[in-house]
Amino acid sequence: MLTAKGTATRQRMVKSAARTIRDRGPAKAGLDDIRADTSTSKSQVFHYFPDGKADLLLAVARHEAEQVLAEQQPMLGDLTSWPKWEAWRQRVIERYDAQRDKCPLTALTAQLNMADPAVRELAARSSRPGSARRHRHDQGLSG
Repeated sequence: MLTAKGTATRQRMVKSAARTIRDRGPAKAGLDDIRADTSTSKSQVFHYFPDGKADLLLAVARHEAEQVLAEQQPMLGDLTSWPKWEAWRQRVIERYDAQRDKCPLTALTAQLNMADPAVRELAARSSRPGSARRHRHDQGLSG
């Protein structure tokens, strides 16, 4: 369990790593860059991310997945008609089509170890199209 200060430090490191990865790509985002940007020590990095960069990348992937879902609100929570469904779908397609390989999740998932159970769970949660389809069906919007 982290203190409030510890939670804030860890989150600051995750956000810094996310920015660095978006700017440079995961391969060029080093722990020293993140440490310098957040004014943290090497011992703090390994305190919050015991497996180093692998743990940090996983935390960034979780952060980015949360951001993706947050960006889709409130539309995602209000798919109550076919026009609303189509508007949400179009918004998502336009946004991620514009990003292409600059999508933070695409860049990160290429660097994550899919053998890691936490990574597999994150990937599974982030790509469950069935939940939106079930919502459409429940609302009588099949088609």
